[in-house]
Amino acid sequence: MSDAPKRGGVLVRHDGALKFLPASVVVRIATCPPISRVPGAPKPVLGIAYTSGEIVPVIDVSGAEARATPLIVCRYLGEPVGIVGCDVVETGLFEPDTSAEGAVIARGAPARSLDLAAAFAKLQSTHWTIGEA
Repeated sequence: MSDAPKRGGVLVRHDGALKFLPASVVVRIATCPPISRVPGAPKPVLGIAYTSGEIVPVIDVSGAEARATPLIVCRYLGEPVGIVGCDVVETGLFEPDTSAEGAVIARGAPARSLDLAAAFAKLQSTHWTIGEA
């Protein structure tokens, strides 16, 4: 156990592994509302959804077919974005894992950060075909 302060956040299961989303990123967790498809958007973009008074783009981080998972609304570069495709396992305070930046120890094992930057970088390099539905 380290002397470092515990880190608040959300533990999720993503592609079979435990991952961590810090409380500084997560805005809320909600039941996934209806999602409106955006014509021409690349596959990871499921569309947009209205939740808690705002419209957010919804991204599937699973890389597989979307299934019923909670909507995790995060702030990324100051903007709200909803992510689906991972299961919420636990919320709370976790011991930091000093072996990796942003990681925590959860359920006796390390949980590295869910890399939202990589998911969004992949989207930015994807070709959008506007006008084709």
